[in-house]
Amino acid sequence: MPLFTSTYTNKVDKKGRVSIPAAFRSTLPVDDQSVAVFPSLVSKAIEGFDYQYLEHISERLSNFDMLTTPSLTQDPAAKILSRSITISFDGDGRIVLPQDLMSHAGITDRAVFVGLGRTFQIWSPAEYEAAVARSETT
Repeated sequence: MPLFTSTYTNKVDKKGRVSIPAAFRSTLPVDDQSVAVFPSLVSKAIEGFDYQYLEHISERLSNFDMLTTPSLTQDPAAKILSRSITISFDGDGRIVLPQDLMSHAGITDRAVFVGLGRTFQIWSPAEYEAAVARSETT
């Protein structure tokens, strides 16, 4: 089970390529050098995790009673699984962030990777600093 810890800021090139921190990559299974990502439902960030955790999310959401959900837009599976994508690393440990995810998070030339244990987030430096400042005042 991967364990993502610490915070790293990495450069994003014009093609949207960014290196996943080596400490994050080293916790992933050797036979699966990829991450799953989706736009955060609660912040201007990208949520990330390994594929096994995506399977865990899917299993938990399969227990959700769709008959009590009034619309597709309120269905957690639609909000998470339909927006999740799996991105493989290249030989240098980089992924290409899709433009829609970069726009959601406000990422341009730098990305902040924040380890949260089983998951991690990717932020723009400005949005991350603002979120940290907000959390320190509450």
